[in-house]
Order: sequence, then C-alpha cells, then structure tokens
Amino acid sequence: MSSNNRVTIGATGESFEVAPREFILDAAIRQQASIPYSCRNGTCRTCISTVVEGSVEQHDTQDCLISPSELAAGQRLICLATADGDVIIEPLRKLPKKQTAQS
Repeated sequence: MSSNNRVTIGATGESFEVAPREFILDAAIRQQASIPYSCRNGTCRTCISTVVEGSVEQHDTQDCLISPSELAAGQRLICLATADGDVIIEPLRKLPKKQTAQS
C-alpha cells in the first residue's frame, strides 16, 4: 500500500498531503492550502508552479497549455500533476494575503 506524499509550498513553508495518483491541486483544495487556481483543467495556467525539489509528473501534456521548454525548466500545471514522493513547489502566481484555495 502506498503512503501519502507531502507537498510543501516553498515561499510560505505551508504543506499538505497528497495521495498517490491524486492531482496536487485537488489535495490543496481539499486541505485549504494557499494555491492559486482557476480552471482546474490545464488551460488557464493560473496554477503553474516550479518544482523546486522532488519529482512531479505532468499529465495530459497534449491537452494542457504547458510548453516543452516549461516542462524542461521544472514547471508544472499542478491541476494535472501528481507528486512522485515528497516535493517542494513554488507557484509562479501569488495569492492575495489571506486567500486560500477555495472556490
């Protein structure tokens, strides 16, 4: 049985658990983590984040708006990405203070 992974937001140190094969954004929303997002399907690019440490697999790369050069630079759309172990990410967009990932 696989155990959950921990995702940490680099700038704030906030962290949350993500289950194996669970999209990082889904876990963040469920646990009210401070992650910017909008569409949840890889087209708005609001949730684009840089993987600072660890490995994050990007899913649906042909249908989402992320370029090969962004992928090579360690950027991922976390609405369609899973953590392969514990990771540290840095969202490229920042939320206004006190806003959490709730719709």
